[in-house]
Amino acid sequence: MIPLRSIEGVTAWPLEGFPRVRMTRPPGPPEVSPAVEARWRELCEENPRHFDGPILSVVTFDADGGEVLARRDRYMRLAVQPRVVTGVQQLSVTAVLTVRDGAGRAYVLLGRRSPQTRIYGGMWELGPSGGVPAPHPSVEEVPVGALLSQLEDEVAEEAGLVVDASRVRAVAYVRDHVAHSDDVCIECDLGALEDLQHSGPANWEYTETLLLPVDTVAQFDESNAAEIIAPTRAVFRVMGWVGDPD
Repeated sequence: MIPLRSIEGVTAWPLEGFPRVRMTRPPGPPEVSPAVEARWRELCEENPRHFDGPILSVVTFDADGGEVLARRDRYMRLAVQPRVVTGVQQLSVTAVLTVRDGAGRAYVLLGRRSPQTRIYGGMWELGPSGGVPAPHPSVEEVPVGALLSQLEDEVAEEAGLVVDASRVRAVAYVRDHVAHSDDVCIECDLGALEDLQHSGPANWEYTETLLLPVDTVAQFDESNAAEIIAPTRAVFRVMGWVGDPD
């Protein structure tokens, strides 16, 4: 499968189904070096919201085979990059939340990231999103249900919305070379706009949200390019909402 390379710093592949996520051995995360520990202390002093915990790091992604090979790692080894290079590429899920009004016009939810987030503070993004938790050491393959469960939790926590797992589809796999994140992007049909119970951000991670008509995404992308994270701009193109100049 040929990836879409229309946005600098990002590689994006359209998906026709959920990728298989297999785990490598050994089951434990790598050791933490003194350089990582020192940089981590600096980050925590700068932003006390940093919290270390287990994450999944992508080893390889086979676009043609639809398979991710992942290993267990730690958030601190992600956060210290690029100052300390660890090779961590976090596996995450990103929601593409859509609704339709009574006339059939489609809308997509965008959120503006808080300045306290790890990266891209103050910028617009599709979401919510979040890292996929590391499974029990005995688990050799992460089921699709675990990806959806994490997505549901992120959407509820950050946007106060409920995702119907029967109305979702994987649409893109996006590699962010700047944030060191690989995201499985999942479109979630939230139904009718008039039934949507959404009053804005549900926690500190977003400062504001926007329901953007899909037929205005191209204009929004052109006018606000510097304020939209690159992975979101890539998904706009995978979805066909913005034409790819290449």
